[in-house]
Amino acid sequence: MMDTSENMFWGDINDISRFTENTQANKVKKARRTSAILLAAIQLMENFIKGIKHMNAYDAASTIISDANWIQKSTIDNFYDNTNKRITIELGNIYYIDYGKTFCGELSYFHYGLCIGKRDGKILIVPMRSGHDVFDKAYHPTNNPMGNRKYRQALTQEGFAKNSVLLINDTKYISAGRIDKKSNMINNETLESIQLQVFQVEFPNLFMDFNNVKKNNEKLVKQICDQKELIIKLKNETNRCHQLLNNVKEK
Repeated sequence: MMDTSENMFWGDINDISRFTENTQANKVKKARRTSAILLAAIQLMENFIKGIKHMNAYDAASTIISDANWIQKSTIDNFYDNTNKRITIELGNIYYIDYGKTFCGELSYFHYGLCIGKRDGKILIVPMRSGHDVFDKAYHPTNNPMGNRKYRQALTQEGFAKNSVLLINDTKYISAGRIDKKSNMINNETLESIQLQVFQVEFPNLFMDFNNVKKNNEKLVKQICDQKELIIKLKNETNRCHQLLNNVKEK
């Protein structure tokens, strides 16, 4: 991230905080006619370049491309990947995503992510990373059932391009404009397992209620099946008794 040891000034930027208030006056005011905002923009660019100089190439390039993507795509509705193909969203598909600038603890810039849902034009994504530091302790339903459920091992035999880690606790809705390119797809069984894990981690109390209802429903279904079998047995026994009674009457 940016090294702020070099002398940076923020006065002009701090001065425009009043324009962030959600008022009609601020919404109709043109930025190009507001000197304070233009001065703040110049100050931001100066600080931005100072910060970029202190980054490694990976962080610097990711920052620049992410900002450029936002400028180019933030106001459009139809999105295309880096090969100019229309982006289509499918559940179970893995995408290369620009997560953009984030705060401490959040996954930032370019990483893969798994689509586990979509709603009203937004995509529910579980971010992914190599996860060498957490892979061994990450949960997996068969490989590591006692693992930490905030993470999930993503394995090549399940359809992932390489062994990695799904950051279950970082699941978020994003815009399709953040997608850089489409990757491979996982099978439906694995997708459903991951969806349930997200449900469990994000809403543990609801998941517990859901499981209790599910178990109770399974118990009731079994009782219904047992009752149906008993009814059939009783009907057969009744028919047998009727037959015996008819035989006695005939004698």
